[in-house]
Amino acid sequence: MTMHQPAHVLFLHPSDELYGADTSLLYLLRGLDRARFQPFVILANDLAYSGLLSKELAAAGIPVMSLPIAVARRTYLSPTGLAAFLRRVRGSVRIVSEIIERESIDIVHTNTLAVWTGALAAKRAGRPHVWHIRESLQRPKQLVMLMRRFVPSHSARVVGVSQAVLDDILVTPEARAKGTVIYNGEEPQPFMHAAGREAIRQELGIGPDDVVAGMIARVSKMKAPDLSVRAASRLMNVYPKLHVFIAGGPVPGQTQPLHELRQLVAESPAPQRFHLLGERRDAPDLMAALDILAAPSRYGEGASRTILQGMFAAKPVIATDVGGNKELVQQNQTGFIIPSENVDALAQRIDILLRNEELRATMGRAGQEYALAHFTIDRTISAFNDLLWSVYADRGAGSHS
Repeated sequence: MTMHQPAHVLFLHPSDELYGADTSLLYLLRGLDRARFQPFVILANDLAYSGLLSKELAAAGIPVMSLPIAVARRTYLSPTGLAAFLRRVRGSVRIVSEIIERESIDIVHTNTLAVWTGALAAKRAGRPHVWHIRESLQRPKQLVMLMRRFVPSHSARVVGVSQAVLDDILVTPEARAKGTVIYNGEEPQPFMHAAGREAIRQELGIGPDDVVAGMIARVSKMKAPDLSVRAASRLMNVYPKLHVFIAGGPVPGQTQPLHELRQLVAESPAPQRFHLLGERRDAPDLMAALDILAAPSRYGEGASRTILQGMFAAKPVIATDVGGNKELVQQNQTGFIIPSENVDALAQRIDILLRNEELRATMGRAGQEYALAHFTIDRTISAFNDLLWSVYADRGAGSHS
């Protein structure tokens, strides 16, 4: 077939927020080489999302539609739920297949493992499919086994935001040959030069000599802010200058983790030194206000953008050994990697950093240097553009994987 420019690329994504995977996709779309690619985006609207991503896409001149496409939510993990999900998938594939034909789509890109429609619609329409894996999937085992067959058989290429997420899914030599690691990237300058440290601390009633540990993440079981509160609560009586903030809101419709977090704070020795900030859009200033970044995720972490932001802001990071975290944080050099669900280990590492201001500064500088060498958004965008173009070139040469 004859290649033409720009190639029309359809992107499917499971939400309309501006958290990790949403923002990572937004960066890629803003950074697409528009001489080579014309994007078209479909966002799932099966939950009551805030609409922040679609607003940013529209402002960037990127066509976007919100549709009731099927998303593999945990609510479907039952026999009756699975049947309902498969019905939604069938309807979604029909709708998306029509869009592929109508918009003359050349490549279909699916962002996260939660959306199956893109892979099936691309197969039906005879278009190459790129699956972008952003999460570590290790359970339930039956789902993992299914995705190990489904993903490589329905993808021309599989992009992982870390080697860990690819290793979960691509287990045969043939499947691994389709895999490429493209780490999430971040824009360094806003985090390296944020000037909001004093303003944030003043807002929260935190003094210049106080030490702040914190998280910028969803209030969810996966991100585990409860572990940060439990760990810090053990240290509050020993360190009267310790403050903790958690910036982030719950998943739409899943408020139980927030209720539990508020209860833990109320039961802590110093509730007034915990600050639950809700959703915020001033991450660079929040990072500037921090002294220690905690990322105690229980599972599912692909390559946390929050960790990268903390590194660019020259903050030491304490992260759990899940997913791709250990590919970002260099143990004992830029921070600490600890076992998941281990409150003792988290409290011990916070304690070490509280007692040693020089160690905090040394680890922070090392993390910033490492991030600048490996995790800038320019590197990510360049690699992604090249990968998409290679898929398009393969199709032009007659490959219909």
